[in-house]
Amino acid sequence: MTMARSITTFSFALLASLASALVLLVQAQQNPGFISIDCGATLAYTDERTLITYESDEGLINSGKIRQTSRMLTYQNDRQLLKNIRTFPNGARNCYTLRPDQGKNTTYLIRATFWYGNYDGENQDPSFDLYIDINYWATVDYSYYRFEEIMYVPKADDIQVCLVNTGKGVPFISALELRALDDGIYRLESGFLQLHWRHDIGRSLDYDDVRHPIDVYDRIWTPQNYKFGSIINTTSAIDVSDNNDANKYKVPGEVLRTALRTMSASSRLDIQWSPSKSGKKWIVYFHFVEIERLTSGLKRVVTVSMIDNNFTKTVSLEYLKPVVVVSPQVDWSPITFSIDSTNNSGNPPILNAVEFYTVGDLPFVPTAQDDVKAITDIKATYHVKRESWQGDPCVPINYTWDGLNCSYENPPRIISLRLSSSNLTGGMVSALSHLSRLEYLDLSNNQLTGTIPETLAGLQNLTFLNLSGNNLIKSVPEALKKRILDKTLNMSLDNANLCLADHCQQKKRKKTIIIAVATSVSGFFVVLSGALSIIWLIKPKQIAESSQRTLRSKHRPFKYREVSRITKNFGRVIGEGGFGKVYLGTLDNGTLVAVKMLSESSRQGYKEFQAEAQLLMILHHKNLVSLFGYCNESKHMILIYEYMANGNLREHLSGEVKIHPTEGHSQVLTWSNRLQIAMDAAQGT
Repeated sequence: MTMARSITTFSFALLASLASALVLLVQAQQNPGFISIDCGATLAYTDERTLITYESDEGLINSGKIRQTSRMLTYQNDRQLLKNIRTFPNGARNCYTLRPDQGKNTTYLIRATFWYGNYDGENQDPSFDLYIDINYWATVDYSYYRFEEIMYVPKADDIQVCLVNTGKGVPFISALELRALDDGIYRLESGFLQLHWRHDIGRSLDYDDVRHPIDVYDRIWTPQNYKFGSIINTTSAIDVSDNNDANKYKVPGEVLRTALRTMSASSRLDIQWSPSKSGKKWIVYFHFVEIERLTSGLKRVVTVSMIDNNFTKTVSLEYLKPVVVVSPQVDWSPITFSIDSTNNSGNPPILNAVEFYTVGDLPFVPTAQDDVKAITDIKATYHVKRESWQGDPCVPINYTWDGLNCSYENPPRIISLRLSSSNLTGGMVSALSHLSRLEYLDLSNNQLTGTIPETLAGLQNLTFLNLSGNNLIKSVPEALKKRILDKTLNMSLDNANLCLADHCQQKKRKKTIIIAVATSVSGFFVVLSGALSIIWLIKPKQIAESSQRTLRSKHRPFKYREVSRITKNFGRVIGEGGFGKVYLGTLDNGTLVAVKMLSESSRQGYKEFQAEAQLLMILHHKNLVSLFGYCNESKHMILIYEYMANGNLREHLSGEVKIHPTEGHSQVLTWSNRLQIAMDAAQGT
């Protein structure tokens, strides 16, 4: 009985799943070329008015929080699309990724809808920026229902729509929509078209906007009556034959069957406005259809022109056949277009519909697509979860992914990748070898297993490779060994399972205590000075050559404001030395760091400070701290070290470090251990 019931339940669930999949398939076929996302919705549904199926945003973004708008306000604006929103209280940039079937180099209508709906009960309008891929699109600074719409031709198959926090409130979004268009319309040589108005001329203001399914492209046409002339209309069907180029625009007959005309043939139809923002270029699309039956043999001929401009376009209107006139780009104020009747038939000028766009600039070039694919594969394989890892990895420069450095050529390339202590597991992904311009790679202190891919040797620009602190096996590949022997690669290995020798014979060593170094700057230099004195005696030439190679590698540069943020405005001092104070900081991934700032009154000065940075780039050992990065900004000179929480060197030398604090026992380094540490550091082992 139980078995039969289980089979029945399973069968019902299977049938329900198949039915749901069939419904989604049918709906997708009904709206080809559409992506319709209700941001914050949990289930798919079909809008009763537009007959468009909206999906949840799951899988398109991996950040943000779902919130409900005010029920009272939702009842006033009774649309399913506005009941939920997704907010982004964390991160400077949060991005949706759209993947239309048509791919790159296709013209798309992209629309982002916003309705604050007092979801947080604060009654305070937020303000934030909207980006299309890597370029600025618009500033959202309103609480009432509104949308931003563009006509855009992407250069890549994926399209990123990003919300950027500008410090003036939490970004949010209600809906995100994409519609594939005929490539013969709304297309520029460069830039994108940003919609300002799309007017259905001659329609009563009591009517709703016209959109899908009446408009197959789901454009939104707003009723508008200008203060001139009279309204005319027809019930006849508009000619939509394929031999008319204007029909590529597929303006709905519902829109074209109404128009405004002036009172007489001698009256001019003027459209004038003063742009609120200077420097913007405008393009206007005029839509005409003759909807009056004129005396046999007569045609209405209209001329569209601009005052103080050479633009003039004359068109002869045929009964029920659409005509589109596209203006040139104009950028002065006020902007005035005139529509005149130029024939002797006594028929005044008319206008059926009009669209106003500004031209948006696309000044920034996206990161090279090979690099984007490689870093995206790395992110997916290792499940990297960092707030900044959204959108383009390198551009804009203010939003470069944490742990990356890029060269800003055309296009930008990834040259440095730091994923130390990032909980990476599994083998070394082949995508690492596809970052062809990589100069610096740090994968230390993770749980990586397997072998080192020999293809890393093919990264000709790679000068530093840190794989210490992992569980990699076997020997270093021959090609990498050759790079090391040729002194074109500085490689750091601190792993019991790896060696550079052919037979990988390991020397057995007694266990020693891992010393916590350099939370005290003065204590760190005791070991460092001893190690350096041996180094300079043994191999000064090798160190000089290594220094030149290492300086070409890229430790992460920090901006001063970023250092101030990670130290909470330099709030906690954990040490002090001849250079200046050392502060405790926390990186975005939770890693604790020691932040050492050069004091303006320091006696040792810039040269010694720089020398310390260079030497720490060269020396890599388990008993020496790692250098994470630096800041060299105006008068601010800062080094950012690995933070060691188990006490400083002085405490270990004096026995102040407690193994079991409750028991009061202390641990003192033996002279044998002290000498072994210094010798290991000097020999680079």
